[in-house]
Amino acid sequence: MRPYIAPIVLAAAVAPVTAAEWYQEMQIGPAWANSFAGTFDGQEQIAAVKGVLVDLGDGSRALFDTETLRVVSAYKGGVHWGGTPWTGAHGQLVKIANEKDFVFNTVPGPGWANDAGNFEDKRTPMSFAVYKADRTRSDVTAACGNIPGAAYKGFFRNGSQIVFEYTVNGVRVLEQLEASPNGLVRKFEVGPHAKPLTLLAADDASAFTVAEGSAKAASGLSVAAGGKAAVLAVSGDKATRLLANLAPAASPTTFTISYARGGDAKAVEPAALTSLTKGGEGLWKGTVTTKGTVSNDKKSAWVTDTITIPENNPWKSNIRFGGFDFLDEDSAVLSTWNGDVWTVKGLKGDLSNLEWKRFAAGLFEPLGVKVVDGTIYVHGRDQITKLQDLNKDGEADYFENFFNGVAVSPNFHEFAFDLQTDSNGDFYFSKASPVRPGGRGFDTIFPNHGTVMRLSKDASSFEVIATGLRAPGGLGVGPNGEITTGENEGTWQPCCKLNFITADQRPAFFGTEPSRQGLKDAPYTEPLCYLPMDVDNSGGSQVWVPQGVKWGLKPGELIHLSYGQSSLYRVLNATVDGTLQGGVVKIPVSLGSSAMRARFHQDGSLYVAGFRGWQTNAASECAVQRIRYTGGTVTIPDKLEITEKGVRLHFETKLDKELATDPESYSAERWNYVRGPQYGSGEFSVDNPDTQSEKNALEKESKETHKRDKVEITAARLLEDGQTVEVDLAGHKPSMQLKVAWDLEDAEGDVLQGDLHATVRKMGK
Repeated sequence: MRPYIAPIVLAAAVAPVTAAEWYQEMQIGPAWANSFAGTFDGQEQIAAVKGVLVDLGDGSRALFDTETLRVVSAYKGGVHWGGTPWTGAHGQLVKIANEKDFVFNTVPGPGWANDAGNFEDKRTPMSFAVYKADRTRSDVTAACGNIPGAAYKGFFRNGSQIVFEYTVNGVRVLEQLEASPNGLVRKFEVGPHAKPLTLLAADDASAFTVAEGSAKAASGLSVAAGGKAAVLAVSGDKATRLLANLAPAASPTTFTISYARGGDAKAVEPAALTSLTKGGEGLWKGTVTTKGTVSNDKKSAWVTDTITIPENNPWKSNIRFGGFDFLDEDSAVLSTWNGDVWTVKGLKGDLSNLEWKRFAAGLFEPLGVKVVDGTIYVHGRDQITKLQDLNKDGEADYFENFFNGVAVSPNFHEFAFDLQTDSNGDFYFSKASPVRPGGRGFDTIFPNHGTVMRLSKDASSFEVIATGLRAPGGLGVGPNGEITTGENEGTWQPCCKLNFITADQRPAFFGTEPSRQGLKDAPYTEPLCYLPMDVDNSGGSQVWVPQGVKWGLKPGELIHLSYGQSSLYRVLNATVDGTLQGGVVKIPVSLGSSAMRARFHQDGSLYVAGFRGWQTNAASECAVQRIRYTGGTVTIPDKLEITEKGVRLHFETKLDKELATDPESYSAERWNYVRGPQYGSGEFSVDNPDTQSEKNALEKESKETHKRDKVEITAARLLEDGQTVEVDLAGHKPSMQLKVAWDLEDAEGDVLQGDLHATVRKMGK
């Protein structure tokens, strides 16, 4: 019974398969956080946007909604698969299989009465978009967000037992869900409370009759209360809602509620749950050992070692690492797109004995990890989770909700990216906008969609520092509070780009009009540079070279990662008189998968992790690699200046004068884009503007337009240092995209080939 949401049709379940798919075999564990659909009153609907599905161990499951603190559904069965990280489907949710053999369902809204004693839902209704398999869309309006007066704290795992922790009107509650012979038992331990508390026990389509601590509905649902703390009572004119009332208590109380359908529920004697919150038996016993490979390349400036991933593991976990950080000099922690968190030891030396341990599972698409004072924080779509190993057995026992104040919709593209900290210890993370299946346009924009957010290190304060993002695949936090993000081509984004703001430019608007959020009149913040699709078609994180590190780039330099092109780029800032501009040059390293996340190790090497989802040329499903600087010659420029006549490039080695001063050693192109409501942009002439074509690009897609200006190299000069070249460009002028390529040699005869992709806004001297 769910009268508060009109019936809607969700995407059909994934078609049956003849052989088990990997996601059908993966052992997720006893608790799985996700957005779930379900069947209620014969109709498929949103079940929980921030849900935790608890496996009760006997083939039955219960879905707990962390926003409302209620059990949404208890049923016998599994799930109908969907969801982008699992089946690859865009717009189809995982759906709980509660359509037939369910014990009970509840109506959307609070799971406990508020301080006034009622179940009024004061949350703001929002419109959810849902899709059929053919991508036809339906909308449903429902309340969303955390219930005021009720706070989800997380859950404890003791072996396969899950104990939820939350507060209701300031009172601490522990709740355990457990299978019974006929259905489900909910066990409670409630702290002292001066006022009565009321729990939603069940909803049903037929009326309940209550007698002597038990209740029955005409539909066949039977409920029984165990212990003396909870008194069952009916609510509503039709008596279809069953409540459990708790009188004020000066000390902790315990009680149980048992459920059965088609039989009599048996009262279960209560017991304290505190003993289950100390850490218990591990689930992922043992480790997986792999052997890494170390490069024997003696010539290249950078060499790449491989940290072999635990692809073959007993739990058939799909390893696609999307976030990581170091625990210490010999170990790291990594999160997978499908909800795992792994630790690895053996990073020092030759990587010959890498020991992997599954630390946690069941998180909601965690694509960011940060270790603070030895504690692991993981950023997923539902929350930032603080993972604690209470009994020090190498597995997380307490999945603490560190922060869950970000609004979430069930949109497939609403990725939660990255997790970084600044010099003060504050956290930074980003969130994508809800792109519609197919990539064009957006579903309803919720608060926090398309933003970069700052959370204080103690989670006491939270703010949005940038808006207008579409798909910021990662971010970076500079030594002076600089904030950088990547961005993907799409609606209101003409191409990929590298956003850059200083600490005093917050908050900033990065261009996607539907996700402006509160920055109504803020001007568009131009990026440091635009990036064409063959340079970056899907951005990852950025990382700053720390002080004291010898990695071939200087401390304080910025590196941009391309998830789409599996590449690393040196960022050359060429700001003139406060006008932000610059470009990128590719760092000559080869990666085994995409470049999604990177962090510098204390030994000075750079670790890069990435996986293959879609829109990437990644060579493999996942790779983690260590990139070392050998001390060899760096062949890419380390400095860019925009001059009155062209560009000035400084190399880190002496150049062959004959080639450096020959205009034939260089080539150049320039072009513009059109930023507007269409998906992406074509390439438009700077030298011969076609105003009508640019106007048309605002009305319909223009990606088939490719009008780059070939730019004559009028002169090339080698300056006195023998390392700096000045390249004069005919008709040099501002352009959204400037490409300059070179084919040179250094003084020793080694070839230096490469290209620069830059954005020019203001000329210097």
